[in-house]
Amino acid sequence: MERSDFMLSRRQFLKGAVAVGIAGFAANSILYEPRRIIVERKTISINNLPDVFEGFRICQITDVHHGPFVSLQFIEEVVEKVNGLHPDLVALTGDYVDYSHKYITPAVTALCRFKPQYGIISILGNHDHLADAELTREVFDRNKIPVITNSHKLIEVKNNAICIAGVGDLLEDTQDLKAALYGVPPDIPRILLSHNPDYAEVVPETERVDLVLAGHTHGGQVRLPFFSIAPVTQSHYGQKYAGGLVRLSHTQVYVSRGVGMVGLPVRFNCPPEITVITLTKSHQQV
Repeated sequence: MERSDFMLSRRQFLKGAVAVGIAGFAANSILYEPRRIIVERKTISINNLPDVFEGFRICQITDVHHGPFVSLQFIEEVVEKVNGLHPDLVALTGDYVDYSHKYITPAVTALCRFKPQYGIISILGNHDHLADAELTREVFDRNKIPVITNSHKLIEVKNNAICIAGVGDLLEDTQDLKAALYGVPPDIPRILLSHNPDYAEVVPETERVDLVLAGHTHGGQVRLPFFSIAPVTQSHYGQKYAGGLVRLSHTQVYVSRGVGMVGLPVRFNCPPEITVITLTKSHQQV
């Protein structure tokens, strides 16, 4: 073989390899990864947790984004998977549809079919406001699911309680933590639902919050392999709130990667997440 022929063959091989690599990346990111639901289990310590809540499990579902790229069938698969986990409580932290109001009723109705022992609690995200916040609230209300915007609900077990509070979306609504916690006994645990994790940065230390559950960033949707860095996050704090548990001086924040997608219909190295948080009063967190 002539050297020029060898170089041409090598060049063709490299071009073919690059093309195959790009095709593989696209196929994985569009066809496989967005449907590869991962159950993330996290044990989180809350110092003043009553004994009866030791091992209490909260399932967080966020950023479903029902629309052209996230089907109702996929949402129903998520509901079935969660019900098989038998959580004590389900916390829905916003962005149930993409932009169109036509997806609201089917999406929210499906999400009301979770069957936790102590019920479902919800807040709204920025996309819910862009679609139709009032309709979203109406559908939750018809299904007797509370939307705790700047309010709270006490979960009671054997004369003990924990507080689940919620605030309005940071981009599209008002946040009033004082109103959300109004009347909550000072000695019980306080878990705050905030769609946008950036709100944790402005939580006043005078209003004790033991844990914040958030979404919004989708884990970045695309994370670079080996470095696990998301080139794009929907947070003013970059990688800090891309996903997972973040400990601050005054609270701790768990940021879920969420279930759906926004923008481009891709996920890479960042699969959809069902979060199961187990509460403990010990200082061991996993």
